Amino acid sequence: MSNNSLLLVDPNFKADASVNCHLLLKITNDSFSYAVVNKNDEQINLVFDKQACTDVEQDLKDAFKNDRYLSLHYAAIKVAVHTTNFIFVPDEWFEADNLAVYSKYLGLDGKVYTRHNKDLGFNTFFSLDEKFENYLPKQAELYAQSEPLLALSGHLTAEALLIDFTASSFNVLYVKDKKINFQNHYQSETTEEFNYFLLLIIEQLNLNDAVPVYLAGIINEDDDLYNCLLKYFNQLYFFLPTGSQHSELLADMPKHYFSGLLALDLCE
Repeated sequence: MSNNSLLLVDPNFKADASVNCHLLLKITNDSFSYAVVNKNDEQINLVFDKQACTDVEQDLKDAFKNDRYLSLHYAAIKVAVHTTNFIFVPDEWFEADNLAVYSKYLGLDGKVYTRHNKDLGFNTFFSLDEKFENYLPKQAELYAQSEPLLALSGHLTAEALLIDFTASSFNVLYVKDKKINFQNHYQSETTEEFNYFLLLIIEQLNLNDAVPVYLAGIINEDDDLYNCLLKYFNQLYFFLPTGSQHSELLADMPKHYFSGLLALDLCE
C-alpha cells in the first residue's frame, strides 16, 4: 500500500457477507475512497482512501483489477464521480419529455444522467467522461460529485457553508434559508490558492463572519486550511457522518474525513 492511502478492514468481515452490503465509492479529481456498509446492522466493515492521485483513472483501473474487495458481489453499488459537466434544473422548469434539451448545456456528447432531488425541488443533470463509464461496475448507481453534499444539506442550519476537502481540492455547498444557493468544486494545492478562492466565494455570496462553516474531508483543527478559515469565520464545525452507520474502525480516526463518502448511502 502506498504512503498516501489508507485501508481499514473489520477483522470479522467475510467476503460472502458482501451480498448484504452497500459499496460506496467516491471519485474526485485527485482522490478516490470507498466504504462497505452492512445494511443488516449498518456496520461499516471497510474503509479505503487514497489521496493525491496523479492519475485517478489509472489508479482506479488498477484498483478494480487488483483489489479483491471491489470485485465482491454487493446488494448495491453507489458511485459519486467528479465532473464539471453538470447543471441543476428546478422542478418547475423540468420537461420530462424533452430531456435532450438539457444535454446542450453539458460539455460532452456522451450519456446524460439525471437525479431528482425531491426534497430540494430540482433535478441534477450530468455527464461523465467515457473513461470512467468503461470500467465502473455496470450495475452501479452513478451520481455527480455534488450529490452527497446535497444529501447532507438538510442537516445544516438555515444558512451555512459545507466544505468537503481532499488533499488538493475542495467541494463547497452554500445553503441560505434552507435552500441550495451555490455549489462548486475548486482545485487548490496550496493554502494561498485556497485563500484566493475562499475570498472569491465570500465576495460573490456576500458572506459575513457569523455564517456557520461545516468541514468534512481532509482537514484538521489548527492546520493551515483551518487557520485560513478562522481569518474570515467565527463558527467552524467538523461535520460528522449523519447516517446510522457505526464502526469500531473509525474509533481512532477523525470521523469527518468520511462524512462525504458515507453520505452517498443517503442518495436515492
